[in-house]
Amino acid sequence: MKHYMKELLILIVIFVISSASFNWVMNPYGIFNSPEIEKINKLKPEFFTHLRLAKAWAVYKHKPDGIILGTSRSEFGLDPNHPGWNVKSVYNLGLSDANMYEALRYFQHAHTIKPQKQVVLGVDFFMFNIFASNHADFEESNLAMNPNFSSANKFLTLISIDTIWSSIKTLFKQTEVEFAYLSNGQLHWTNYIKTVRKQGGHRQLFLVSEEQQMRDTWFNSFVHPKTGKSTLKYFRRFLEIAYRDHVDLRIFISPSHARLWEALYSVGLWPQFEQWKREMVRINAEQAKKYGKTPFPLWDFSGYNSFTTEEVPPLGDTNTEMKWYWEASHYKKILGDLVLDRIFSEHSMANDFGKLLKSKNIEQQLAKIRTEQQHYRVSVDH
Repeated sequence: MKHYMKELLILIVIFVISSASFNWVMNPYGIFNSPEIEKINKLKPEFFTHLRLAKAWAVYKHKPDGIILGTSRSEFGLDPNHPGWNVKSVYNLGLSDANMYEALRYFQHAHTIKPQKQVVLGVDFFMFNIFASNHADFEESNLAMNPNFSSANKFLTLISIDTIWSSIKTLFKQTEVEFAYLSNGQLHWTNYIKTVRKQGGHRQLFLVSEEQQMRDTWFNSFVHPKTGKSTLKYFRRFLEIAYRDHVDLRIFISPSHARLWEALYSVGLWPQFEQWKREMVRINAEQAKKYGKTPFPLWDFSGYNSFTTEEVPPLGDTNTEMKWYWEASHYKKILGDLVLDRIFSEHSMANDFGKLLKSKNIEQQLAKIRTEQQHYRVSVDH
């Protein structure tokens, strides 16, 4: 019996060491300094499926002093290497389907690892949905400000069964990856065109994203109708930290396509969308006054302008490539560069792209977008 137990123990040790070694070599989440080998582990398809784990450790690995936060819109569109940054190292910490709580926690995570000097936060209406839960792969213990956090925690992934499966998938998916991430955290801006063509072209993807918007956000609210609790408290806390610690924070509302705003309107959420903007302006002004600072710039790129009203190719056209958009929700890097041009230098190639929202002009800007909305509908009808 003792001999049997000894052999079993040896086999277990061999299995654990072999698995850990295999996982380290394959490095499916990119969190170790393993060598990248063409057709073996260079592509990281499991980075996307374990995004919050991978990016949490990427921040610990790179220790940037500037970050990009937001949803996949920020991941697709915002370049950490844009010349407007005033810091040495920037990481795109955008998270697909992120809510405002997750954005806050990842800001705190990066800020704990290394004090952030400059932060760009892309906010989207659906991020504030009080009914939305945290993403399945969100784990507080992976974040540096958590009492249970330890730099040694990442080594536990080496002996995880989940990581073994991810390593196997990485090995066998080296020919093509739909969501390819650069080392700076940004989604590769050329890779997605293959998906657009496979899915039937831009128009087909527009329809899918618009239907998803109407289906998933029709019950969107940043205030719970029964308890009165609001997700705006996470936005407020974000600003408190940034004002207190002298972070250069730039905030913007994403420039999704006009068709997405029409979808939002069609499910009756336009009044809430406008009120959400009012509340962010109000909270920004309140926190600035509290800390004796000038309000952080809050840019609005939503609405109807020469970029967001780009013509969409007809259904079935898989060859025409749009200049500014992938589909209704996600804009391309070329448009993201213009967003960063605007928020870093207030320069824009078009006067109608991006408006600073302030207490004194918020109602005027909301009314202006309503007027532009009517003009857009007339132009589309004709």
